[in-house]
Amino acid sequence: MAVYNQFDTDAFFRDAAVWLIYKIGKTRHAIRGILDSPYQGVTIAEAEFASERITVVLPSESLPIEAAPGDKVIHECDTYTVQEIQPDGTGVTTLILETSTDLDAP
Repeated sequence: MAVYNQFDTDAFFRDAAVWLIYKIGKTRHAIRGILDSPYQGVTIAEAEFASERITVVLPSESLPIEAAPGDKVIHECDTYTVQEIQPDGTGVTTLILETSTDLDAP
């Protein structure tokens, strides 16, 4: 009889994940995660303002142990700065990113 984890993160990330580079200082780590920019709408005085918050959802175990806000995430030609690291307690972590204009990131 097979034993399954309560939440199988391998199956969750198998199809939708992309390869990313997680950069701490000059050290680079290859990670795999789901890059997303979910829509967020805020209504103020009957007017709705739209915002997109760029996120990466990944298995917590694939994140470098010394990861911290201010690190960089690189996908293809785009560089992002990590704003928040949000582990959810199930083995999945969400990184909240901001588009970076740091020209020396790669």
